[in-house]
Amino acid sequence: MKRSLREALGYRGCLICHVLDKEETDFMAQLQYQIIKEDKVRQDVVSSNGYCNFHFHQMARLASPIGNAILTRDLIVAEIKEIEKGSFGPALRIDCPICNYADEREEFHVKEFRVLLPEKSFQKEYEATDGLCRIHLKRVLNLLQGGELHQFMLASHMMHLRLLRVELETFISKVRSTSRDFREEKNSWLVAIEKMAGKRGLKK
Repeated sequence: MKRSLREALGYRGCLICHVLDKEETDFMAQLQYQIIKEDKVRQDVVSSNGYCNFHFHQMARLASPIGNAILTRDLIVAEIKEIEKGSFGPALRIDCPICNYADEREEFHVKEFRVLLPEKSFQKEYEATDGLCRIHLKRVLNLLQGGELHQFMLASHMMHLRLLRVELETFISKVRSTSRDFREEKNSWLVAIEKMAGKRGLKK
């Protein structure tokens, strides 16, 4: 299911990471269903040599045991045939369909952000969020190449960093004092990790 960045305005963390995470999960759910029901989809995944390490383990948790069994059986059959034909080499190229989908959607959402950014209403809504992780910030800044919007993004990023630092300091202080009266700051450490590195599995 394709989503819009506007859907992420009410959530914590990087807008682009949030939408990508939802779309990737939707895509994996659809794919694991198709693997069982549609031979062509399954054969496409087999011809790609399955998934990357990260997505194989994600799919192992998401897909049904029968779906995992059917796909891995077909991958094993394909590998046996390669060995029998003498075409099995030391270099295994995996063209992960989930990575490809995520890359395509990430590029779309970075451009979508660039299109929305000149709107004053979007700028105001964006300032009220946690902003972007530094990976997506850099990708957006590369599209802006200086100017007023570039300065707006840097100023907003600085504001978001300062607010997050205060939340982290509050969290640390409360933990050290054994207070458990956590509010907004209770997830600040997770937001901070995403701010620095992007969502889990995101490529730099």
